[in-house]
Amino acid sequence: MIISLFNSKGGVGKTTTCVNLAYLTSLKYKTLLIDLDTQGASSYFFDKKIKKRNLLNKNPLKIIKETQYPNLDIIPADIKFEEYKKGLEKIINQDYDFVFIDAPANLNKLTKDIVKFSDIIIIPALPNILSLRTYNQIVSLKLNNNLKLLLNRVENSDIHKKVIKAVMKLPKNQYFRNYIPKSDIIENMPFDKKPAVTKSEKIKKAYMNVLREII
Repeated sequence: MIISLFNSKGGVGKTTTCVNLAYLTSLKYKTLLIDLDTQGASSYFFDKKIKKRNLLNKNPLKIIKETQYPNLDIIPADIKFEEYKKGLEKIINQDYDFVFIDAPANLNKLTKDIVKFSDIIIIPALPNILSLRTYNQIVSLKLNNNLKLLLNRVENSDIHKKVIKAVMKLPKNQYFRNYIPKSDIIENMPFDKKPAVTKSEKIKKAYMNVLREII
């Protein structure tokens, strides 16, 4: 299964969601994380440096790197992804049960190919109306028939409860019933360089509930 994380809006938890879900999946399945965002945030969490040598033109077996976690491999980010023309299919058709893609925020040829090859597109969003507006704009582009909204950084506040009610008015196949709560542990992931699910049972349960909706 190919699962892509995409949003044209930054700061919505795209990379942290990708890293945590990929880690949890790797506990039972052979998993590959592909960092196609040239900022290389997912690569950073696994101490992999951004490359500058057009990885998509290389043999996939030579660009896949092991992480410190069993069953979880990564293809690090590459600045040359900005010059993408083709080559994504050969690296996603490797021998993995699950492939997670941290997609770039801009809509270009690479993003369109990611969408074409993905079984599901997860669109992380913050619990506010502007984020929901961005989600609706992405849906209107008709990139994929399986786009699903995932709320991040949800608090027990009246405003966030209103947003959740607004989300529940969408068709049920367009959003995750579960959401990710606001957490300092998740916010501190860049400092710890570890998936938040390894440090908190509460956070692990939240991401596991999301994962169960996928698999």
